[in-house]
Amino acid sequence: MKITVHYKSGLSQIFIVPAEIQVTEFRKIAEKAGGEVHKIDFSSCHLKSDKCYMEGKF
Repeated sequence: MKITVHYKSGLSQIFIVPAEIQVTEFRKIAEKAGGEVHKIDFSSCHLKSDKCYMEGKF
C-alpha cells in the first residue's frame, strides 16, 4: 500500500507498507522518520472522487 504522510513541518514523505500493518504501528514509524504528523493520505483506497485521509486522529 502506498501512503503519503504530511508532517506539521510542511514536508511530506511516501511510504510503501504492507496492507496488514496496524495504523498505530505505522504512525509511530512515520513520526520516527519525520516528526509530528499532520495528515496521512492512503493512495490505495480505490476511491474515484473522494480523498482518503486521516488527519492525525487514530
